[in-house]
Amino acid sequence: MKKLSKKQFVTVVENIHNTVNYAFDSKHCEAFGVLIDKELNVQIEKIDSSSDIYDMLDTDNVDLLKQINNYDMVSFATNGWAAPVAEDDDEYSDVAPSQHPQKRRVRLLSSANINNQVGSSILFSDDIDSPVYDYGDARGTMATAIIELMDKAKELQVK
Repeated sequence: MKKLSKKQFVTVVENIHNTVNYAFDSKHCEAFGVLIDKELNVQIEKIDSSSDIYDMLDTDNVDLLKQINNYDMVSFATNGWAAPVAEDDDEYSDVAPSQHPQKRRVRLLSSANINNQVGSSILFSDDIDSPVYDYGDARGTMATAIIELMDKAKELQVK
């Protein structure tokens, strides 16, 4: 697939968000293959699942790697808890989000292609009408794992 323009990429990330059906209480993370038509509509197919997102994103996940190049993008869905981060140390600074009194259930949907375009949507169960989108600025272990997986898939495409 060719690299999408910024405007196309934004449209596709939002279309994926509106198409993927993934429950806030799912016990497994899931990977979806995404096909994109000329009008930027998306067709979604579940291609993998795991009880651990990092196991699924591991570059040794040969079953998933073999499938990535069959799609224009791949989306990864996972869920968990989010909690506010205090500017100063407070009594909850070292508390896991799942134990925080202001915890919120969250769904994270990260989508990527082999051209290093990565975008995501975060949706809170108590505010499903207000998704938060990111179009490539996210950082962290999951973002790095997705990029490494997509880079490995790109290498396999060349062989």
